[in-house]
Amino acid sequence: MMDMFTLISIILVLVIVCIFLSYKLLALQKYLSNKKLIEVFSQEFIASLSEDFSFLYVSPSSVNTIEMPPSLLKGRYLKEFVHPDDLDLLVRSLEAPISDDRIKTAVFRCRHGSEGWCWVEMYGKKIRWESKKKILVCYFKNVDSVIKLRSDHNSIEKRLQIFLRLSSDIVWEIDVEKRELSILTPVVFERHRVPSRTPGRVSMDEIMPAEDLRLVENVINARVQHFSEYGRDVPSSEEIFIRLYGIDESRVWYSVRGLLDKNINGRLMLYGSGHLVDHALINKTSPEIKTDLFDSIMSLPYVRVFWVDKDQVYLGCNQTYASDLGQYNPSKVIGEHMQSFSVNAALGSILKDNTLRVIKTRQACSGKTELFIGPDSVRHLLFYSFMPLEDESKSVSAVLGIYLISNTDRITPLNLNM
Repeated sequence: MMDMFTLISIILVLVIVCIFLSYKLLALQKYLSNKKLIEVFSQEFIASLSEDFSFLYVSPSSVNTIEMPPSLLKGRYLKEFVHPDDLDLLVRSLEAPISDDRIKTAVFRCRHGSEGWCWVEMYGKKIRWESKKKILVCYFKNVDSVIKLRSDHNSIEKRLQIFLRLSSDIVWEIDVEKRELSILTPVVFERHRVPSRTPGRVSMDEIMPAEDLRLVENVINARVQHFSEYGRDVPSSEEIFIRLYGIDESRVWYSVRGLLDKNINGRLMLYGSGHLVDHALINKTSPEIKTDLFDSIMSLPYVRVFWVDKDQVYLGCNQTYASDLGQYNPSKVIGEHMQSFSVNAALGSILKDNTLRVIKTRQACSGKTELFIGPDSVRHLLFYSFMPLEDESKSVSAVLGIYLISNTDRITPLNLNM
């Protein structure tokens, strides 16, 4: 039989063997884990740096990142490959990972095998090697295209800001849901002829008369309706003409144009600009019509105003009349014949007949008649007035027509013979 001493010896040997095998098993697991990690990063540029930032190890993928082979980097100092202007900042960034356990990042210009310099982003973390010396394990990523794109973006944005500040336009945006107007560029009285103000939010009824605000609201509603039906804004951004408050309660005419779209948060916004214009250029009238009364009538959202020459070619109209013809801008009507646009047949006949009547008789006319509109032939009342416009030789050169449509009998017809 085996004595006690021999038994104890065998047990001790078995324990030692188990400990040794366990150690080797842990070492094997660590090796397999590191091997797997290396395989994951095999396509990336990884390196280890000593405490003085010299390359101890460089992965083969350095060729893909900076077009330099490991043999060219190994044993040399990192600072030899860093742009002089970025060296101080990089050293300060790298000293922290050597002294503590945090991961630090740095972006700098690194030498490139074919392009001279390229932007690189480096991630570094301190670890302890078997000799208990600290080394820095780093991962390098080429971000040259990102940095250049960001630089180009900043350059474009800076130029845009300069152009906007030098422009005579007022740039704005409207939150369609809240109906909040924000001015995006400084407004200067000497340039824009309206009270100076800094960029920021402003109430629309503070800067324009109620009649013009209603016109803007109508245009926005029409654009929103189109967007909801087709998922996009109207094909072309048409300009409209509105008045803004000037100094001492004066009115200043502006041409405004906008684009309806969603912002990055999904909110529907109307982006646009406006510039000062001459009222005479808006009307393009022949002869000119310039009276405060006429300006007031032109801005009424429920009154239709137009004027044509003797050949029934449009010389001008207000925004409401243009909208009835399916146009967002009165300028799209000017120069077109009255028969170029589709309107209610009975209304079209009344407008044409009375226009010819005024040209022939050289006398103004006005009246009221029934008008049946829509597929259900809803009864409305048409109130109208037409008057001749004379040129310098006292000959009738154009006809001015004003009319409104109501579903009540309470509106007195306009009379231009006053």
